[in-house]
Amino acid sequence: MAQDPLIRIQSVSFSYSVNQNQIPVLHDVSFHVHRGEYLAIIGHNGSGKSTLAKHFNGILTPHSGDVWVAGMNTRDKHKHREIRQRVGMVFQHPDNQIVATIVQDDVAFGLENTGVPVDEMKKRVDYALDAVGMSAFRKRPPHHLSGGQKQRVAIAGILAMRPECIVLDEATSMLDTFGRKEILSVIRKLHREGMTIVSVTHHMSEVAEADRVLVMEGGRIVLEGSPREVFRQHAQLEELHLEVPQSSRIAMLVHQHYPAFSPDLIRQDEIVEEVDRVLSAKAEVNGA
Repeated sequence: MAQDPLIRIQSVSFSYSVNQNQIPVLHDVSFHVHRGEYLAIIGHNGSGKSTLAKHFNGILTPHSGDVWVAGMNTRDKHKHREIRQRVGMVFQHPDNQIVATIVQDDVAFGLENTGVPVDEMKKRVDYALDAVGMSAFRKRPPHHLSGGQKQRVAIAGILAMRPECIVLDEATSMLDTFGRKEILSVIRKLHREGMTIVSVTHHMSEVAEADRVLVMEGGRIVLEGSPREVFRQHAQLEELHLEVPQSSRIAMLVHQHYPAFSPDLIRQDEIVEEVDRVLSAKAEVNGA
């Protein structure tokens, strides 16, 4: 992972103007997003996480502090096109992001608007559809697709622009379990290939996939660390009205009855492997 961060958030504060009143949402927030990192940002409704996400590519600009993307300050409106090509965003409602009547045309929409040559455009659309597993649907009308498929098309439209980072702002919150699995599979693949991922989510099972987690409350970062480090803080997460992942709860409960069972597990596959390890160790002892 490169030493210089792709995104630098420096002392950022932001307020919304509502009926001539200023409603503070972010308070002196600072952190970095490193190239190739998978960062998850969590917090209950109103914690400021989605407002923060919209600062990553200049949709919002801070009232104080600075956001730098690959050395460019988001306050510089002349840099917004380049910044948004570096950092693409996928939002909650896939229907709101789809503008064309055919899948491949929708993926090409951003490229057409930025004047990409036709031959290059075709290559990028082919690459993006293949990357999200939607090549077979290229001629389909988007309104015939499932929610998960529509969100994959939205991601393909971002990928075609060749960004360095994709920000998912609650991108799976409107999807069913199968749709969420579809999107997570795509995100895992992109991250393995070196894409920087920032996921704003309230699904704790998704957080376990990340390299690092930021927990927000009242417009501030109150916890930070690896998923394993953050999920150890059961009491604090509950105080913040955040659920501990089911796998982590199971590991803790089993550990209380069988101390040999690791309490520090956060994914289902880890639970299965640990059960197998404990049973194998017990069988060896009994066999001896």
